[in-house]
Amino acid sequence: MISKKNKKLLLELANYTCEHCKKKFDIKDLEIHRIHRGCENGTYHWRNCMVLCSKHHKLFHSGEFNSL
Repeated sequence: MISKKNKKLLLELANYTCEHCKKKFDIKDLEIHRIHRGCENGTYHWRNCMVLCSKHHKLFHSGEFNSL
């Protein structure tokens, strides 16, 4: 699980913008997506993370997008 401090830092780096739809969101509507999942030894390092709105984060995990 990502710490609140690291989540805030990643959201600030992304300017509170979903990296997929490029829209700005309130902090409560953004989530951190690990490109390489935890089961693949993926960490919450900034190089392995994307900031996504809740809608697009859900779509990534449901397989709607084929690539990152």
